[in-house]
Amino acid sequence: MHLDRLHLRGFRSAADTTVSFQPGVTVLVGENNAGKSNVMDAIRLLTLPLDGKGSGLHPDRDDLHRDGCKEGAHGEGCRTTFELSARYRSTAPGDLDRFSQAFDEDGQTASYHLTVTPPPTGFRRPTLSWRAGGGATTDLDPEPRAREGIRHLYLPPLRDAQRELASSSGGRIQLVVERLLRDDDVRENFLKEVGEQFGAVEAIDPLPQAIKAVRTRLTRLTEGAHPQTADLGFADASVSSVARGLRLRMEQAGLDPRDLAESGLGYANLLYMATVLTQLQDAAEADLTVLLMEEPEAHLHPQLQTILLNHLAEEACASHQRRPEPGSTWLGRIQVIVTTHSPHVATAVAPRNLVVLQRRPWHTPSTTDGASTAASGISAPSRPSYRTTAVAVDRLKLDKRDRYKIRSYLNATRNTFLFGQRVLLVEGIAEAILLPEFARLTLVDERLQRFHGTALVPIDGVDFDPYLRILLHPDSESGDRIARRVGVITDGDAGSNEKAARTRIRKLDALVESMDAHDLARVFHNEFTLEPEILRAGGPNRNLLIEAWKEQRPRGWADDWKAVGDGSPAEQAKALSELLKDKDKIRKGDLAQTLLAEAAARPNGAPPLVVPDYLRAALDWITEEPAR
Repeated sequence: MHLDRLHLRGFRSAADTTVSFQPGVTVLVGENNAGKSNVMDAIRLLTLPLDGKGSGLHPDRDDLHRDGCKEGAHGEGCRTTFELSARYRSTAPGDLDRFSQAFDEDGQTASYHLTVTPPPTGFRRPTLSWRAGGGATTDLDPEPRAREGIRHLYLPPLRDAQRELASSSGGRIQLVVERLLRDDDVRENFLKEVGEQFGAVEAIDPLPQAIKAVRTRLTRLTEGAHPQTADLGFADASVSSVARGLRLRMEQAGLDPRDLAESGLGYANLLYMATVLTQLQDAAEADLTVLLMEEPEAHLHPQLQTILLNHLAEEACASHQRRPEPGSTWLGRIQVIVTTHSPHVATAVAPRNLVVLQRRPWHTPSTTDGASTAASGISAPSRPSYRTTAVAVDRLKLDKRDRYKIRSYLNATRNTFLFGQRVLLVEGIAEAILLPEFARLTLVDERLQRFHGTALVPIDGVDFDPYLRILLHPDSESGDRIARRVGVITDGDAGSNEKAARTRIRKLDALVESMDAHDLARVFHNEFTLEPEILRAGGPNRNLLIEAWKEQRPRGWADDWKAVGDGSPAEQAKALSELLKDKDKIRKGDLAQTLLAEAAARPNGAPPLVVPDYLRAALDWITEEPAR
């Protein structure tokens, strides 16, 4: 059993958003303000906390989506409620029997729907209205206790785990100890032994002398009125009093544990997570526990991020294979949902386990009082707004080969191209090295900032198809795509593989057209390859290329450039292209790095590198602000 789908309508940034989840681990990626935390909070509102305490969420009017409201604020005629729906699915027969009153029409899934009316200003309690399944009966929520079998365990973003763990309240370790003392006899015996130990400590010198000195003074001060006496001892033995005196300590295996202040923030965060994850033993007393983790990468180096996600995946997988404990009717399933900004966390799972959330602009009709004009039929100007869109990679038209290629690439590079809305695909490392400098020479102000926000993807080849498909195929349910703008930069290979290059470019254009993405993607190509095009661009480029060439071929460079000659730019480019057919002659990545180093070493005021026209066009296009 697992949470299969979440539908948010009118909740914060989600005007009408559907998010799909996988049975084991689902990772939500996306930019800031994309709505990742909103999805987590929606699940917290739809399910009970694992420990039975309150979720800490108190819906108010700020949780209502501003869909065209006047000046972005709620007024008369704006929405007053938001709706959240959760659909649950199971591949194991009988797992959903407890939720039969919430079955959907297909008989294969169960769902619960929550309508929330935030309280008016000055009040705290919202109005909650539940509906189970299709709601075909007069009793919309016939068996509310069934929902108690679906729980969540929430781990917020960690910023200072050392302080949390070292708190004098002892709260984290107390939770762990309390779970081990559920049996009354075990608890009574523990507290009895602690009390005896407390008494023994009270008798250790100089504690008796200390209280005797205080008692003597107190007697002298009070004997003229109501004489007082004093004693010294521990508080009554209780789990909380013991926990307040305990401190978690940690050190590398094989060494003596030390105070947390001497440990790094990353390992302190993992220790904090470990104390929270001990609560998962309570998942055996629920049908489904959804572990919600926000930004678990905080203070963790990349390898630890991957190890953490692998552990969580193993925990979830094991829970779906376990049989309920003897005498228990609970299923004990665990599902993990993670939000992240880290490519290391995102690539710890298969691409099909990724959901890309984005904040997209849209326009809604509005009137002067903020009410929708759809019902009245009155024409009114549209107002800009934003909404969260969700693209589940599992809902894209990717075959097994594409999925495998994308996963292999992400594992090898940890690239960020699924996180942003602008992507620039290039053939190799040389383009990836040079394009940031070309952008600095070509772009200014907000366009340069947009380039910094663009994912630059060197695919080390010319197989662009899988990348275009994952970025541009519309989600089969929402119709949204991961990218808003994708540029492909590829070589024309004149004089060598020109026919194959023309065929490749034609197929790329056809692929874009087949996905109805001609406004979202564009292919930029040259006549030769990168280095000849840099030479043909003119300016100081020839001299800089020669200096960079010398470093790789200190003996043969003169003969090489004698072969290039000093003819027209086109003739030189063609000759250099012939030289580059010998793959052993030049390492293109090294040449690009040396070229930039030579350019940087020139005196101030010297003419800068000249950017080839096709690269300038690609940079201009990828940094345009697309029409909304």
